[in-house]
Amino acid sequence: MKTKILLSVIMSAVLLMVAAQRSPAANLSQQVERFMQQLNESGYAYESGLEDILDGNKNYCERRIFSAMWANPQSRYIVSKLPAPGQAPNSSQLTWRLREDEAVVLIGLTPPPVAYFSFELWMTMGSWETGPLLIISVGDPINVSTMRTTGPTAFDRPFAIVLTGHRRTQAEVNRMLAASGLGGATNNIPIPPAMFRLGLDQGSDEFLLPSRTAVPERGYEEALKNYLDAPPLHVFRVRPKGEPTDDETKPVYAPDPLPVPGLRVSGTGTTELNSNPTLQLLRQRIIDTYPSYEAHDVPLERGFEEPYPGLQLNLVINPPVEGAGGYTYDATYLTGYFSFPDGSFLVAYGVNHVVTGKAAYTSASLYADEHATVYMASKEHTELWGSARDFIADQPNADEFYAWAFSRAGDSGPAGPHVTTLDPTGTPTDYCSSKYGTNMEVDMSTISVVTRIYMEPATKTRPALSELLLDRLLLFTPK
Repeated sequence: MKTKILLSVIMSAVLLMVAAQRSPAANLSQQVERFMQQLNESGYAYESGLEDILDGNKNYCERRIFSAMWANPQSRYIVSKLPAPGQAPNSSQLTWRLREDEAVVLIGLTPPPVAYFSFELWMTMGSWETGPLLIISVGDPINVSTMRTTGPTAFDRPFAIVLTGHRRTQAEVNRMLAASGLGGATNNIPIPPAMFRLGLDQGSDEFLLPSRTAVPERGYEEALKNYLDAPPLHVFRVRPKGEPTDDETKPVYAPDPLPVPGLRVSGTGTTELNSNPTLQLLRQRIIDTYPSYEAHDVPLERGFEEPYPGLQLNLVINPPVEGAGGYTYDATYLTGYFSFPDGSFLVAYGVNHVVTGKAAYTSASLYADEHATVYMASKEHTELWGSARDFIADQPNADEFYAWAFSRAGDSGPAGPHVTTLDPTGTPTDYCSSKYGTNMEVDMSTISVVTRIYMEPATKTRPALSELLLDRLLLFTPK
């Protein structure tokens, strides 16, 4: 008996060693196969979906969506497309409905080392083609700091995410994933029926499952490109089996709603505000550098509304109206709007919030046309680092700041490595015709700026706005 036990222990150890030596992709393939086997053995039906990339600019220019809605250019959205058995028509090929006792299960590999990634569920209501649109984040995302995987790192490791509004379904799917080798790597996103209308009829809510990735670590640029070009993700729609004639549409389990989960709390008590004197010095130095131009302060204000207040108040996105607009609880946003004529230039400046420890990832992005909001240019924290030395190199904390110019001023404007040259205003169809061969109009002279401040490492959620020195803009026009 003791010999059998010893042999069993040795065999288990050998299997674990073999599994550890396999590539994450090989392990993932086996885990997916085991999960499908578990579904078959547990009385669950399932259909497979597929992954796609949501390109806001392209979809706008091709008239598929009413606005690009300030899509983040540095974080291509991977979205899961699911079959729709028995449900009412959706407003987009990317959205889907879900009855309460169904679940969506995403199994895959996390991205290679990046500053930030997340998987998040959105509820959407309205028309993607004509707008307006209500877009609400369903609770906290699963992000780079909270993702459970099969290994000691968050990167390039197998994981599973379960989305459902039903307590029993969640427990049973979690059990099947554990039997498939993903027990310690299962992440749950509840869809609380107290806040959302689950079902397959026309009056039920639609959902969208996007993931974000941003700023690969040095040496992983190609790995991230490959990840986005062919996402190593498998998505399933699963449900308990009922009668053969109606199990697609009628719930099999009695209602067993999951509660609304708590949200991660932002704020640490640590502030950037003590650096305000340097910020004011930076502003004055920037203005003094360009005496032949008139400097105009452009206010950046808190952008978008938080999801759950936005849901209760029906705050739709209809640019320039921001509404709740896909706000993620992982980010703090600042936005500003202004005219940007040829011959002028803009300097975005402020604290590099990653350097101060208040964020994992930050960026400043420019968008054209107050309605189309198509992407023009963007810079993230690694590119912005050191740029404030152009103006405050004599300050000991110069590298806590940035200053970057976006110019339409030609040779008479700013020059150097910290300047991005923008296309001239041109004619309204230039943008879409040059990039996508369509004639959709974009007003290139009307600009909005969005700064994104993502995930304070200490709290694993957005930084508190009251603890930040707000990013600033200076618009320079010829005197």
